[in-house]
Amino acid sequence: MATQRAILKNALILFLFTLTIIPKTAFSQNCGTYGCAGNLCCSRYGYCGTTLDYCGTGCRSGPCSSGTTPTPTGGWGGLNADPRDTIENVVTPAFFDGIMSRVGYGCPAKGFYTRQAFITAAQSFSAYQGTVAKREIAAMLAQFSHESGSFCYKEEIARGRYCQASTAYPCQPGKDYYGRGPIQITWNFNYGAAGRFLGLPLLTDPDMVARSPEVAFKCAMWFWNQNVRPVLDQGFGATTRRINGGECNGGRPAAVQSRVDRYLEFCRMFGITPGANLSC
Repeated sequence: MATQRAILKNALILFLFTLTIIPKTAFSQNCGTYGCAGNLCCSRYGYCGTTLDYCGTGCRSGPCSSGTTPTPTGGWGGLNADPRDTIENVVTPAFFDGIMSRVGYGCPAKGFYTRQAFITAAQSFSAYQGTVAKREIAAMLAQFSHESGSFCYKEEIARGRYCQASTAYPCQPGKDYYGRGPIQITWNFNYGAAGRFLGLPLLTDPDMVARSPEVAFKCAMWFWNQNVRPVLDQGFGATTRRINGGECNGGRPAAVQSRVDRYLEFCRMFGITPGANLSC
């Protein structure tokens, strides 16, 4: 019995000693998937901080020290990241105008979606106030493009009521909650939740999404951050599954391929690799 107590005592001492030598970064915020706040660096090991250990050699994103080279990782939060890769520098006027130049003159949303609206909307989310990952932006714009018919539409063609009983977000009289914006946000509970997050009366005025390009992009980015961004590390195919899982597993292979083709095109334009698991 005494021997067993001695063994347990020694094990406890060893455990406590181990805790004291574990690097501080082990208890820091992990930035491999979600990135860091705009004033924090994402270290080579995937943690957020402000000291040289975070912002020095191998710093992936954020205000990295001058002259350092970000270390590519498997996580989209830091992959291909460069301290200069802010949302304004990644989505340049030439890049955005190149996309929008393909919108036909007969499209209802011709001239609606603007770069300034996109930048302003993005910067209202902490995830895009510092360094951004080009893969994520390519994936986001690819999905936005597909959902809106290459930015041709700001409202769903086949419109309906899309009202589901909800005590938190009850449907308002005379209001329809069909798809609007670049990701076609649909249903009263999505309009209500997005409105609450963004501080906008979207439940009582869902048409605001189709009137303001900034609101349209904000709603799309709200949906992206809430539902899509958490699965980025699983590959582009996982983002499609989160947006429209019915297309996956042979449901609508042409639609899935359309999303993939757009993503690959934007990756080429950014000069980056697309990663694995493109299809769902």
